Amino acid sequence: MKKGFGLIVLGLLALLAVGLVAGCSRTSSAGAGQQTGATAQQTAEAQKWRIAFLAKGNMDVFVKNISDAALRRGQELSDKCTVTVFDAEGDMNKQIQQAEDAITQRFDAIVLIAVDYDGSAPIIDMAEEAGIVLVGDNTTTNNISKVTYVGSDDVDAGKIQGEYLKTRLQPGARVCYMMGPIGVSPQIFRKQGIEESLFNDASMNIQVLEEQTANWRRDTAMSLAEDWLTKYNNDIDAIICQNDDMAMGALEAAEAKGVKDQVIIVGVDAIADALKAIEAGRLDATVFQDAAGQGAGGVDAAIKLLEIGQKKMDDVWIPFKAVTKDNVTQFM
Repeated sequence: MKKGFGLIVLGLLALLAVGLVAGCSRTSSAGAGQQTGATAQQTAEAQKWRIAFLAKGNMDVFVKNISDAALRRGQELSDKCTVTVFDAEGDMNKQIQQAEDAITQRFDAIVLIAVDYDGSAPIIDMAEEAGIVLVGDNTTTNNISKVTYVGSDDVDAGKIQGEYLKTRLQPGARVCYMMGPIGVSPQIFRKQGIEESLFNDASMNIQVLEEQTANWRRDTAMSLAEDWLTKYNNDIDAIICQNDDMAMGALEAAEAKGVKDQVIIVGVDAIADALKAIEAGRLDATVFQDAAGQGAGGVDAAIKLLEIGQKKMDDVWIPFKAVTKDNVTQFM
């Protein structure tokens, strides 16, 4: 009896063991199935190129337009890539830290709108050392020749402003010049362009009363223009601005003082507000810069470089175009 009872117990234990193993196998099988699905999704995501878009400062309407265009392009190419925008808010040190973060997080490529011509240059060296593709976009650095650049030649923007103003100003005209942050490539090269085309033209003999930065900002530009108009008793023939946000600020100041008819105001970028102001006859001119083309172009260049396994290809130049009341509807 005891022996028989022992055999029965052993049999039951064996059946229980088989049941437990079978139960574990089912659980394990179901888990494996779920894991395989998750792994497949992770693999699909891992196969997408991860692009870090380092914007110099989205408080500038034009820069935000570029960033938004880059995000849209990322969505259009969502089967190939993801685009993450980092906003440096005009702070060079913050942009360098964001670049370091992108490298640490192992992004595949960086698209850089540099905060500063000299100060942001180390980002290109950092990316090169880390083996990460880098594309310069919209603004340049002093070592931009090492990478692919997508954007426009800022010297041309200054020249276009200068050639337009030659048709509107008399020799000896008195002008004030409003710039972006000192040391960024558009500030440097747009100034070079207008100097070559207008300020250094002996036949025009332009008197440059003031040159100051308004840091791309509309409110700062309005205050600065108010100061200039007061200081020179409204005796200013033109306020020339390196971007449209500043031009719109200068326009508001001139209109508030009731002297807009006496002052020619021009900008650069062809943002929506500026185009509407030109159409209405308030703002005199701007220079079209293709934000959508630069944003999408930066992403496209990064993907192409990743696909061909190279760090540099030919630069992508997007031309500037003069915008006046005669042709403004083409750009709206």
